[in-house]
Amino acid sequence: MRIDWSHVSKIYEPRKEIRGPYHRRTRHMGLLDFSASVRRGITAILGPEGSGKTTLLRLTATWMVPDDGRITYINHDGETYVWSKGSVITSGTSSLGNLKEQISYIPHTKKLDHDITVELSLLHLAQLRRVPNPKKRSAEMIAKWGLAAYRRTPLHQLAGGVLKRYLLAQSLIVSPKIWLLDEPTNGLDELGKRLLWQELKNNPADRITLIATDDMDLAECSDDLMLLEAGSCRRLGRKKLLTASVPEGTVAAWYRAMQAFSQLRSYQR
Repeated sequence: MRIDWSHVSKIYEPRKEIRGPYHRRTRHMGLLDFSASVRRGITAILGPEGSGKTTLLRLTATWMVPDDGRITYINHDGETYVWSKGSVITSGTSSLGNLKEQISYIPHTKKLDHDITVELSLLHLAQLRRVPNPKKRSAEMIAKWGLAAYRRTPLHQLAGGVLKRYLLAQSLIVSPKIWLLDEPTNGLDELGKRLLWQELKNNPADRITLIATDDMDLAECSDDLMLLEAGSCRRLGRKKLLTASVPEGTVAAWYRAMQAFSQLRSYQR
């Protein structure tokens, strides 16, 4: 399994800003000529706020269409799927085949509005995704993510760490080939962090897991590191090789060194 991003750009629509009696429209750059490639394993996506981490995940999850460039997904059978503005114009989402069913994405979510209970929602999702023995599978996910006490709780009542654990359980009801996590430890309780770490330690060999995170401890579980800056891929490589370049040998130390170098480079300009 492989994902290739080739010259991907995404600029958000202008929005109106009000400053005193004046109005002006500003454009937000998500990604700019972004090119990179990842294979199976865990890749931690690092970068300051506004560097494009969330945009990259949303595009990769096919929640948004690139303005330019393309995203190519190649599965273990050699089948190729392309996500681009051109493919959408030509074939719509049908060009993705069953790819969307292989992708699970956990975005920033603070609240759900549904009245359905945790237990029924997971069961219905398992049935919708044609999981063998859906009742058993949903029960397994409830037990695995510590949701037994909340199985009859409506989704709109979930909050904090419990909501995060539910979203993790939901994303894994069908074992995805591409698992996309956007700041998964934000708001996650200690139980959830232990369970997430365990899940990542047991990451299936054929799965691509991308984690956009500011949590340097979580990033230590990765195989590869990707550093974003101003919407572009600045560095991408094996974690053990990149962290070997700093005395402490940690992701946090490597990231600090990269940020210090970036600030120095900007100052010299």
